[in-house]
This record gives sequence, C-alpha cells and structure tokens, in this order.
Amino acid sequence: MSGGTTLENANPVIFQRSGERLLADTDADEDVHDPIDDREIFDLIRSINDPEHPLSLEELNVLEQVRVKVNDAESSVDVQFTPTIPHCSMATLIGLSIKVKLLRSLPERFKVR
Repeated sequence: MSGGTTLENANPVIFQRSGERLLADTDADEDVHDPIDDREIFDLIRSINDPEHPLSLEELNVLEQVRVKVNDAESSVDVQFTPTIPHCSMATLIGLSIKVKLLRSLPERFKVR
C-alpha cells in the first residue's frame, strides 16, 4: 500500500543496470563537435525513478537503450518505453517525466517524441 492505494505492480521484476558510458578524451573537449547519440540520451533518462517504486526506469526495463533513437543532424529524439504492466495508469506520467528531462537537458533545437 502506498498512500492508501494499492500498487498496480507490487512485485516488479528488477533488471541489472547497464555499465557506465566510456568517455573518450574528445568528449570533455568543448572545442570538438560531439554529436548527441543514442547512449547519451539513454544516460540522461535511465535513472528517472518509476512513480510507484524506488527503482529506476532502467532497472524496471521500462527504458532500454535500443529504444532510443537520435538524429543529431535533424535535431530529433525518439524514445519508446514499455510500462511494466499492460494498461499502466502511470504511463502518461512516465512519458511526461522523460520528455521534461530531455527538454530541460537538450539544446532547444531538438524535437522530442
């Protein structure tokens, strides 16, 4: 029970987190053009907490790097996520959390879907 309500998925399956991104020397150099890629976007959103659990979206397998697509040249980011249960009432909140995080983190030129 959480706040007097029953959790929709009280016992979710927990997945192992992926390793940290390996950085190249040029990643820290502000003078080198470094296009934004799928992994960079995934790293921005993977630690967002699920609304019902003290677990990240990555740990619940709601987010996977293979479902993040970036086209830096066209300034677009597409993220697909999979709620832990069908007809999840938190799906809208999860999508909004992802979108807000990306809109706050990316240059304004990006369109986030």
